[in-house]
Amino acid sequence: MNGFTPNNNTNVIRLLSEAIRKCNKGRNRILMGAVILCILTLTFVFGTAYGKINAEYMKNIRMDGTTASTYIEEGTKQQYEKVCSLGYVKETGRRMKKGETDVCSVQVLDRTAWEKMMKPAYTGIHGTYPEKQQEIMLPVKTLKRLGIDNPKRGMKIALDVSISFFQMEKEEFELSGWYSAYTEDNGKSKAIGYVSEKKLKDWGYDIEEDSDILICQSNDMDWKDTEEKLYEDVPMKDNSQQIIATDTAKNRAVKEMTGSYGMAVVEAVVIICGIFLLVYNVMQISMSGDIRQMALLHTIGTTKKQIRKIYIRQIMRTIVPGCITGTVLSVLLLRYLIPELVGRQYLNGYGGAEELQIFRMEILLLAVAFTLLVILGASEQVIRQTVNRTCIEGMHYTEQTGRKKRHRRRTDLGKGTFNKKKRSETQELCFMAWKNVTRYRQRFVITVISMFLGIEMFLIVMVITTGSDYANIINQRPDFLIAGEFSEFAKKEGSGTEYQTQSPDQDPLRSEGNNFELLYDNDYDEFSPISKKMRKQLWNLDGVKKKESYITEGAYVLSVISRDGIRPLEEDTYLGNNVEYAEEISIDYASGAKMIKGLDADTVQIVSENEIKALETYVEENKLKVDMDSLKNGTGVMIIHDHKLSQKQGRQAEKAVGETVCLSPLKNKETCIRWNSMTAKERDKEDEIIKAETPSTEYTLSGYLDNQADGFPEIHQTWHGAEGDIYYLVSEKGFNRLPTKRKTFCMELNVEKKKEKKIMYEIQKTLSAENQRRKSNTQTSLDGEGEAGIFYIAKSDLMQKSADYIRGNRIMFGSISVILLCVGLVNYFNIMFTGIVGRKKELEIMRKIGMTRRQERKLLLLEGSYYVLLIAGLVVSVGSIVLKGIEVYMRKQLSYFTFHYPVGAIAGSIVILEILCVIICNLLILKKMKK
Repeated sequence: MNGFTPNNNTNVIRLLSEAIRKCNKGRNRILMGAVILCILTLTFVFGTAYGKINAEYMKNIRMDGTTASTYIEEGTKQQYEKVCSLGYVKETGRRMKKGETDVCSVQVLDRTAWEKMMKPAYTGIHGTYPEKQQEIMLPVKTLKRLGIDNPKRGMKIALDVSISFFQMEKEEFELSGWYSAYTEDNGKSKAIGYVSEKKLKDWGYDIEEDSDILICQSNDMDWKDTEEKLYEDVPMKDNSQQIIATDTAKNRAVKEMTGSYGMAVVEAVVIICGIFLLVYNVMQISMSGDIRQMALLHTIGTTKKQIRKIYIRQIMRTIVPGCITGTVLSVLLLRYLIPELVGRQYLNGYGGAEELQIFRMEILLLAVAFTLLVILGASEQVIRQTVNRTCIEGMHYTEQTGRKKRHRRRTDLGKGTFNKKKRSETQELCFMAWKNVTRYRQRFVITVISMFLGIEMFLIVMVITTGSDYANIINQRPDFLIAGEFSEFAKKEGSGTEYQTQSPDQDPLRSEGNNFELLYDNDYDEFSPISKKMRKQLWNLDGVKKKESYITEGAYVLSVISRDGIRPLEEDTYLGNNVEYAEEISIDYASGAKMIKGLDADTVQIVSENEIKALETYVEENKLKVDMDSLKNGTGVMIIHDHKLSQKQGRQAEKAVGETVCLSPLKNKETCIRWNSMTAKERDKEDEIIKAETPSTEYTLSGYLDNQADGFPEIHQTWHGAEGDIYYLVSEKGFNRLPTKRKTFCMELNVEKKKEKKIMYEIQKTLSAENQRRKSNTQTSLDGEGEAGIFYIAKSDLMQKSADYIRGNRIMFGSISVILLCVGLVNYFNIMFTGIVGRKKELEIMRKIGMTRRQERKLLLLEGSYYVLLIAGLVVSVGSIVLKGIEVYMRKQLSYFTFHYPVGAIAGSIVILEILCVIICNLLILKKMKK
């Protein structure tokens, strides 16, 4: 053994580690607090984020009724196989919509579409998807409409199914299962009943041909990238076949939470770095003393292995209780307290608060492991520093690194040097405090960065959460939106009532109902959704802010468009150049007519000068082929659509600029009343008379624009979104050329807050009286239902409806902000406290050479204040640049993001830090005075 006898005395190691632990009890208490906060913060922040994103994901898929975010209309077998081979596509399924009943639409799915795309969006699933020919699966609400409250598998259900315009089938199905859906509640679509592939074949169709291809793309791809890639990779069967894409449910959930996956990663890295520095700083600040302690043991012959055992043992005695406490607090907070605060009404209508699971055991275990690794890593650094130095170096270790300053020889002695004015006491203390703060450069830099990160990540989270608050979506709405209703016939079919159940982030005036359904009871030229009298009454209500309110005007007209002008909206039956047209005018595009006449009324909306300027800027920035001059000077009309064109149709739309559009008014009220009592033959004759007597105005087509495209300016539209309808924009000059008067489509009123309740009462009273009057006017209605009424949507009602959801979000995000602020404050506390305690001997020497308690307190206060000033400077300078970058980024990701510079949060943080500094210094001085 070379004369060396190792000391393996376990009791001695235990006694030494216990003695060292007691000696460092101040540091160890802080370390334990840091461990608890570290585990709690990591578990809370990442658990809440994970749970919130998952809850929003479930809300999104239930609201959509599927996990699929993209589909190709009427795809072929070859297209399906091609999509399946694409690397960025996770799942692919087939769906055929084939059939309508009085209570639901009928669809057929393949196995993947049901198991992976539809089933996750439903709850309360009983039974199985239909496999036999006569089996059917229906939603619970549909069964209740059929009078079935207690469904059973195998029970008979008779339905009349409209397969196509010419095919009607009377079917007796057997119930194979039932489920609870949420799409009916949010106005997304009708109830869906599922039948088997065998039944589809019995009707003469095959799911492998001309059925929609459902696609789940990668979550990191947005809808625009997905569409572009699919159009590149999958050949379309014709020009009219379209790919409809949206962001995935997960992508939308992440966007609402953090902005994007990239931002989520950046925020996670910043938070982890801040937590790492919080724990590491406690170890780093006390490292000098620890090294000197271990060096003494090393001097008397303790081996590296024994030093590691002694040091790790005393550290583990501290961090194990910390880990246990942090774990218990995390479980209590995330499993019980936060869910209780959020309440049972969170996500009401989409599965309830039980979908919010913010406690994750795997995250807790990772947080504990991360904390242990950081502390053990810092401990290993102490041990390495000890054994890699000589005993003398270790015993006198001071953490001073770098080259020593070279002192230049003074050459100005005797030239008035000693006559220079001496520093005052305050100046001297300021100088000493600054030297103490910057004494150890590496520690100083790490300390400042860690404190800055602690405060900055609190501010970042606060800016993102307040800016993306769900209330901001509702605040974009006017205080009152007043518009005309659909006909009674249409409302019974679910058209025009979507706004009653959909979420506030959706356009309330976008509907699947068309203008035929809208004007079914009032299809005449004089009809205005909001009459002149009503408009005047509502506009002149006391408290209406007229400068901040808006009135949408226009008219419903009959339109005739040249064949090439309407071509982008029709099936591709292009006849070629220089051909003879089959006839001059027809309602059927496939007939080959030169001019195509609309069967039902289309919408012409007047756009203001400001809206035209916004459109002009948008067109110029995106270099779109649109003739804005004709729109401005009144000779042209523009068609806007809800993302209805495929890529090839978009190119056709560019060629349609300059084509002919003829607009004419609807028949007058007198003719409409007479029309309702005519026979079919009489109506044909009346048509010829109306056609001859009704004047028509000719325009050129200014172009097509997609109102769903990125950056499209805000245009206050009336009802839109239905298949088959055309929505025209026209300038004031252009509308004045039409032989009809302008009508008021809708009104957006913003009012004084103090008078909001009174104005709401007046609106309710006024609309109620008007709707009663219209109900009695049955002459223009085909069914005698009376004219369509008026409805309103109040922002305050939407706020109240979403109050539980907003409250739940604010509790979760507010809790994250508070806990991150605590991390920053505790980091500062640790640095100040351990820094002062670690310089105990130094301060004793200062007092022995004459420093008073008052001067000592002032010195320590100045040191703490320097840190506060440095943090404030970094937050105001570097931090503001970071916050501005986040504002720019988040505005691109979320249209409703609202940026508020956190002046109050910054000022409050700085004040709290300074208060902490005063408290720490006074407590330590008071403790010393008592001793």
